[in-house]
Amino acid sequence: MTTPLRHPRPGLTWGWWAVDARGFLVQFSDGPAPEHLLAHTERVDAAAAWAEEHRPTWFSGPSSTVHAFTCTGELPVYTRSGVPDSPLRLSDAPPVIAEVAALVELRRAVGDTWTVHLDEGWVRSPGR
Repeated sequence: MTTPLRHPRPGLTWGWWAVDARGFLVQFSDGPAPEHLLAHTERVDAAAAWAEEHRPTWFSGPSSTVHAFTCTGELPVYTRSGVPDSPLRLSDAPPVIAEVAALVELRRAVGDTWTVHLDEGWVRSPGR
């Protein structure tokens, strides 16, 4: 079971990435994160800042190529907020994003799933 983790800096929320069972990039926003990401806070925050500054169309908006999930208050539940027509594979993601996404593997593909429950075994830590 994964322990949901709030951002260690007061007032900040997590923006993090994962890879699903089919190798597609998945973006998570505004909620808790798997606890092992605490050791990588600087990298996660740097990737989020890079995405916001350099490639906003990849990570948000109607033409996004990323499966996007947002936590809307019911912790630790994420609901899909974006469905890509042609999802971005982890291997095609910018290196700064791919490096962070590789830290979190989802046990299942998100293609037909609209909700992700971090506390129900969805997240598999590196090293399994």
